[in-house]
Amino acid sequence: MKLLKNPIFIIVSILCSSCAVEAEYVPIDERLDALPGKPGVPLDNEITEARVTLGKNLFWDPILSGDQTVSCATCHHPDKGYADGRALSSGIGGKGLGESRTGGMLVKRNSPTILNTAFNGIENNTPYDPTTAPMFWDNRASSLESQAKLPILSLEEMRGHGFEKDIIIDTILQRIQKIPTYVAQFESAYGTNSITEMNLFKAIATFERTLIANNSRFDQYVNGNSDALSDLEIRGLQAFIDSKCTNCHSGPMFSDYELHSLGVADHSDLKESDDGRDGQYRFRTPTLRNLSITGPYMHNGTKRTLEEVMEFYEALGEGEIENPNVNGDMLSEDLADMEVDEEQFESIIAFMLSLNDDHFDKSIPKSVPSGLPVGGDIK
Repeated sequence: MKLLKNPIFIIVSILCSSCAVEAEYVPIDERLDALPGKPGVPLDNEITEARVTLGKNLFWDPILSGDQTVSCATCHHPDKGYADGRALSSGIGGKGLGESRTGGMLVKRNSPTILNTAFNGIENNTPYDPTTAPMFWDNRASSLESQAKLPILSLEEMRGHGFEKDIIIDTILQRIQKIPTYVAQFESAYGTNSITEMNLFKAIATFERTLIANNSRFDQYVNGNSDALSDLEIRGLQAFIDSKCTNCHSGPMFSDYELHSLGVADHSDLKESDDGRDGQYRFRTPTLRNLSITGPYMHNGTKRTLEEVMEFYEALGEGEIENPNVNGDMLSEDLADMEVDEEQFESIIAFMLSLNDDHFDKSIPKSVPSGLPVGGDIK
């Protein structure tokens, strides 16, 4: 589809008998849209208050880690936009939160935000299946339910050296079964004798589906509020389109969920080069929502600011590839007609920041059923 060189929305004015003007907003670039009001939900895991309560407790409870010091919230904390503010996450053995966290086993990738991950896989005006929603930087899991399991199995993130993969889940379930509060909460959420592996991850996924930030100023603009974006942001939106950013950053989540090789340099702290899931240095297009609170950026956090991200793309458009392991033939075909220059940086960044929505659940439980420190060793 050829993009038109005029503002993204045509305002159609309809004069009523009272001479009032009603504005209707028609998207020009069909690849961009607002988020819907609610995410999709699997038929076998409908959202209920009991499941959300259970899932939130599990999310914050370090009982899910091998040494019981790391929780899901260690790397996905509301103070950090449900990311962790680090270039590379620090798992088992670490102490503290975010940039102040010290020690621990280093995870080879940046912790992506889980805000709006309930919408992963969504495209414009197309039903999406939450049971096949792509997850992680390499799309190695489908659905929030399947995603919730893998950090627990990961040596660096939550498992640690004390437990093998084949016993860690059963160990955690045995721990939970000994806690009366959890027994009661599982029964309320999923019925009697329901402390199972499947229900453990269903509960966590249910809580994560409540972490929604879908009323950014961009969403408001698409939904009819012509004053929601400034002139600078509208110019940035047009520059975003003209520069072909929408080749990959499309749909309501500003992601095509595809794997692309951009030739991003490896993080200097990694002992081995991270060549992605298939050895081709391909990683998933991240969402652009809530960028102001979820940096640093790229799959390994090597870009500290959005200005650095823009400089990277400008250099890439001029043929400069950061990673010596990546050649031109490996680069994503969607980069071929991309063109970003320094004059557009300010407006494009301003537009991307209009995708922020600070209204999401930031509450932290005062305690968790295990009695362990809330969130783990993050103080």
